[in-house]
Amino acid sequence: MLGSNDPMEKSLFGKTPGISVSAALLALGFSSATAFAAATASDTAGNYLSTWSTSPPNSGSGFGAWNVNVENAGSPPYVGTYLAGPSDTPIVDGSNVAWGTYANGSPGNGAIVFTRPFSAGPVSGSSSLYDQTFRFELGSAGVGPGQGLLSVGVGSAFLLEYDGTGADNMQLSVDGGTSVGTGVGFSQLTAGLDISLAVSGAVNSPTEAYAFTIASFSGNTTLFTQSGTFNSSTYNTSQFQYTDSNTTGNGYFNALNITAEPVPEPSTLMLAALSGLGTLFAFRGRK
Repeated sequence: MLGSNDPMEKSLFGKTPGISVSAALLALGFSSATAFAAATASDTAGNYLSTWSTSPPNSGSGFGAWNVNVENAGSPPYVGTYLAGPSDTPIVDGSNVAWGTYANGSPGNGAIVFTRPFSAGPVSGSSSLYDQTFRFELGSAGVGPGQGLLSVGVGSAFLLEYDGTGADNMQLSVDGGTSVGTGVGFSQLTAGLDISLAVSGAVNSPTEAYAFTIASFSGNTTLFTQSGTFNSSTYNTSQFQYTDSNTTGNGYFNALNITAEPVPEPSTLMLAALSGLGTLFAFRGRK
């Protein structure tokens, strides 16, 4: 219980200069860095020189631990990983490498699935994207035609896949709905893609806004874009998942990145702080 001569009590009411408003905000758990989304994150294949495997270290920042599931890893058709170089794919980073995978399709079905959860924002505890952009690079040396599947997902809300048994056209599904053709074919996938998902607006809403963009890695020419809303109260955007299944050639991905967390406006912070102060003094009055 704060006494009548307590300097904290007086300063919070503005009677003495004991504690500044910013200090009061910090005491209540608010600051200029308060955020309401997944943590800022970055990781590239260059962080895994000589260490990329089906049990990789958790390098980079802002992501949770890799989880890797494999089928037929130790016997034909063989499944595994390697660091790809410029002769394999254009989507190499500053260290001239990209994450490479293989899941051969004969004489059986091989598959490898990488999952990387997003870390929660430091204040909100949310790991889903909110007013943020997640981007990554994708490529392949052989998904088909006629065999295999290469896919990437962002949480449960977005799924992009190239199915070698279907039309030469990457497909995008939102909220588990019907897949839509992007017009992006295998030749463009081989040349390397820069893919981004930007979300904005009300979080945990049935109508949170998004913009999904596929661009060429070289020249960054937009190949496909789709904007709309998704149901973030039911479907999350809290992890990255990459699947290479039964393909005729290797798959590649690289450069996972989440932009900085949004910072609330000063007015929002002040209202939150005043609400917290009201709770504090209401509690004091009951002591």
